[in-house]
Amino acid sequence: MVQRSASRLGVFHCTLTGAVVLGLLFLLCWFGVAVADIPASRRMVGFFTSQALESPGAIGLGLASAIAFGALVGGLIALSFNALGMMLGALRRRPPRA
Repeated sequence: MVQRSASRLGVFHCTLTGAVVLGLLFLLCWFGVAVADIPASRRMVGFFTSQALESPGAIGLGLASAIAFGALVGGLIALSFNALGMMLGALRRRPPRA
């Protein structure tokens, strides 16, 4: 049986995906705080901004922080995945010791 090695992840693609996903999650939680005052949403929004949640600056600062953090996490995931793939691929290609 032939084993295929995992493909490499695009760092830019993962960075952009992380930024978009965390930005959308922040907006969804901010909407949950604005409409229904959901406690879990309030904590999520509070993680990204220290301003009062009702202030207009909270959504701007929080959204910018969420996008930056999402981009950082997405990039780190891609770099880690690619590095581990290279390390494990090198181990698989090494001939067995006699």
